[in-house]
Amino acid sequence: MTRRSWIFRLSSLLLIPAALIAQQPATPQNQPTQRILIHVHSDQPADWQAALKKANDLMASSAKPYDTRVEILATGDGLKLIDKKSALGNDVTSAVGKDVSFVACHASMRSNKMTDDQLQTGVGTVPSGGREIAARKAEGWTVMDDKSLK
Repeated sequence: MTRRSWIFRLSSLLLIPAALIAQQPATPQNQPTQRILIHVHSDQPADWQAALKKANDLMASSAKPYDTRVEILATGDGLKLIDKKSALGNDVTSAVGKDVSFVACHASMRSNKMTDDQLQTGVGTVPSGGREIAARKAEGWTVMDDKSLK
């Protein structure tokens, strides 16, 4: 065996496992095992309270930090929940402090003539509530409706 062929064989043996490893997707650290989207579209404060209670309960029951991720999506009349003038404003702020994320449907905001500065602190926006629901389902999230939480 010549020196050149020996180096070639050695490098081939080292490159094959590297190629196989590169093809496997990396697993992100601290990926939550439980991911829930709660869709709030009702104008009933009882439905809003049920959604907030469910989100807080899910976060409180999480055995490990970062094991559960909860997002509340507000569309249509549900935007009133995350409005700065909402009677439940303190509850929304408290839930944000417990790592519950809130997002508002920008399309619904536009049709209700609502601006970003009318949202509670810590509330984000998504272009479309329907697309957000579809994307979360595709990612394996559990989607709950505010009407089903009572």
